[in-house]
Order: sequence, then C-alpha cells, then structure tokens
Amino acid sequence: MNTDGRTVVFLGPSLELHEAAEHLQARYLAPIRRGDLPRGNCRWRSIRRHRGRRIRTVVGSIGDGGWLGTQARRSYLGRRFNGCTPRSGMSLDGNDRVGWIFQKYVEESLRADDEVALLFDPVSRRATTIPLVNVRWSLQMATEEELIQKESAAMLVELARSVRFTDRTFESLLQASANSTFKEEMKTLVEFMKQDPLRTDRKRLDALLLLETMQASIPASNPTRLNHN
Repeated sequence: MNTDGRTVVFLGPSLELHEAAEHLQARYLAPIRRGDLPRGNCRWRSIRRHRGRRIRTVVGSIGDGGWLGTQARRSYLGRRFNGCTPRSGMSLDGNDRVGWIFQKYVEESLRADDEVALLFDPVSRRATTIPLVNVRWSLQMATEEELIQKESAAMLVELARSVRFTDRTFESLLQASANSTFKEEMKTLVEFMKQDPLRTDRKRLDALLLLETMQASIPASNPTRLNHN
C-alpha cells in the first residue's frame, strides 16, 4: 500500500498493529493521553517533526489510552492546530468521523463517554475489559439472527451497563444477570461474542473502516514507506 508520508495513527487496543498495517501503511504511535496534544499546537515530541502535515488519528485509541473526557478531547481535536487535521473513528472527536459508533452518537442513541471506555494491558495493548458499544453491537446482531429476543435487548444492555467499565468482562456480565430472568439470554450473548470475537468487536470494525477511508484518500503517487513504532 502507498502512503503520502504524512499519515500518523495513534493506535491502541481497538486494533492489533499487524492488522492495521495490512490496511494502511503509516507511522503507528501509542495512544494519546491528556496534555499530549495541547490546544493550538502539535508539540508532542513523537509528532513534532510532522508539524505542518496532516495528522490522522484513530480517536478510539485516545479514549482507550488515557480516558481524557469528552470536553477535553473536543477542545483541541475539534479544530485545526498548526496544520494538523485530526480524523477519527469509534469515538467522539476529530473533523472527519466515520463508523457505526460515531453515527450512534450523532443520532444521540449513545450519549455517555463510558460507552466506548475500556481497560487494556499497557505492554501488549490488548483490551482487558469489554466496552458497552461492543455489547450493543453484538446484541443487534444476535437479535437479527434470532438468537435473542428483541424484547430482551434493552434489559441486557442495562445489566451490562450496571457493571462499571473498569470491571466489565464476560464473567462480570454473567454475574450481573445471575439472579435475573435474563440469565440464559446473557449466557447466549456471551457465547455469541466469544465464538466470533472479531465480528462482535465494533471498535475494531470501526477502526478498520477508518483506516480504509484514510487509505482511499491518499494519492497513489510518490509512495513513502514509514516505520511502525
């Protein structure tokens, strides 16, 4: 794949590096944390030399990386700064936004920040908890495939929401429903998610969609190979 040499992706647990690199050749950096990109400049040391170029970000990685808070992210990612133009997916920020999750926020069927929040291992960068948006997406598919009754979906979401995002695992989802009439359907949902983890990970799917969108916007001429960090 070709790149114009100006693409930087802040990648976190939403997508494995090797899979991301198959879809877009870019410089991949760790997730951004609060203060890394102060409003009005691009002084963060890892991208300083790219000042004046288009900086394109997988914004889901920002939430995964430091949990900045919606207002803090929008304060600098919602505008251009020193020639850096953010692009985003899976979350709330950036100028050009794509994906199922972002669309749900636009429709206001999703409102809370913790819909997309998760914890991850700082070394492997792999997610250790389940974001609520993945539960919602999996429920949508499971009801469409008639594995779970549509009438039960809303209550299953509420049961999942009752578990704090820092503790939301398959085991805690089962525990949350253990004393309810939705126990068996929660088991069905958990098994559905376990059996097809790539298909039921909406954050991953939106990350891929963003990379594909970015790739389509890059001119094929003057290819430049970038290293992955």
